[in-house]
Amino acid sequence: MHKVKHTRPAYFDYDLIVVGTGAGGGVAAHKASVAGKKVAVIEAEKLGGECPNYGCVPTKALLQAAETFKSASESERFGITATKVSFDYKKIKKWKDAVVARTGTEEGEAFYKSEGVDVIHGYGHFISPWTISVDGKRYNAKNFVIATGTKSVAPPIPGLADTGFITYREAIEFTSPPKSLFVIGGGAIGCEFAELFNTFGTQVQIADMADRLVALEDPEVGELLGALFTQKGIKVHTGVSITRVGKKGSQKVVQIEKDGKVQNIAVDEILVSAGKAPNTDLGLENAGVDYNRGGIITNDYMQTSNKHIYAAGDVVGPYRFTHTASYQSRVAAHNMFHRENKIKAQYYAIPRCVFTDPEIACVGYTEAQLKDKKIAYQVAAVPITVIGRANTSGVDSGFVKVIAGKYGTILGASIVSPRAGEMIHELTLAVQHHMSARQIAETVHAFPTWSEAVRVACQKLKSR
Repeated sequence: MHKVKHTRPAYFDYDLIVVGTGAGGGVAAHKASVAGKKVAVIEAEKLGGECPNYGCVPTKALLQAAETFKSASESERFGITATKVSFDYKKIKKWKDAVVARTGTEEGEAFYKSEGVDVIHGYGHFISPWTISVDGKRYNAKNFVIATGTKSVAPPIPGLADTGFITYREAIEFTSPPKSLFVIGGGAIGCEFAELFNTFGTQVQIADMADRLVALEDPEVGELLGALFTQKGIKVHTGVSITRVGKKGSQKVVQIEKDGKVQNIAVDEILVSAGKAPNTDLGLENAGVDYNRGGIITNDYMQTSNKHIYAAGDVVGPYRFTHTASYQSRVAAHNMFHRENKIKAQYYAIPRCVFTDPEIACVGYTEAQLKDKKIAYQVAAVPITVIGRANTSGVDSGFVKVIAGKYGTILGASIVSPRAGEMIHELTLAVQHHMSARQIAETVHAFPTWSEAVRVACQKLKSR
């Protein structure tokens, strides 16, 4: 990138301006204001960003409603008669809206003001490395944190744009579920919405180019999820190409191809969850900040190519999770104001969760990654049915898989189980601190809990 020389201002409006108020920006703004710095935040949309307004919070609220409906519908097997189990999707949406309201995003501006942080609404565009413009007004700062997140992108499928589709943002606003739905993309978002709408009676089909769902995780994870989806009536298409989308009357027709065979599938709605692109259109060239298709480029300290500008969250990667964004934001805020004892961002122990039923949670290396790195490893896996909690809960599908090094140091894990998102943290701690399988195996686990399966799996590994 061509570097343009700019004169550093003699006076600064702020010690820090944060662009974006999601987890990647809000944490840094808070930490800086607590440290006595003069701070402003710039937000183009709703305060709080993606997670509380459009992403994880509303989605999990809807999935909780789906779990509750499913439990009530299946209560007969426990000897409980629940007559006329039904749902009112308008009320489910009201529940979701109430959950979002309780996050406090609507009162976000008052909160920032209580901390002495100025809130600037609008799209920011850098004029120079120290100056950013919002709606024609300029603000300068000694430091910046860019946390502008990502936007959904649609794959270049002929006819898709003309036919029309929705993303997760529209899906969370439904007041009634569609009769039929085709989900493009078998990652976390696509699988969660397939689970959600299937539970409420939608005829769901899901497709991905990969040979399994959640393809970045170990094969057993996606294979089991695909089998469970099929049992629930979700049609799973993996290893397929979507060659065209069109209209037929009031319906949308998705054309898929696999092994030379073409199939046309008519549905009421198409949900695209095939990836996101970083929001980098904010004059980064004027700020001397390097970026590429993957997002803004930072060093281990969350510092961009311009030393007083940091970046955090989905616009950076490598993981696009709220917990990763807040972690990076903490690292950026610390390093910005501490010349010594700087902290490096490290990603080898980031938990990855998919909130299907059962849940999926993974951490650390996959087998494929270890093979690529030529690292020797050993594996132990146990079905979730070996533990008492599965018996008392009537659960017959799931597993815990733990990957360890040659001498038993835990390198990664995958869990498919009820409450897998809670179970994974014991193994995340182990990966983070290079603990051995023996240490977990010798730790007393309460009976009957789901986490007992972690102890049993670790017991099967050779460990010093």
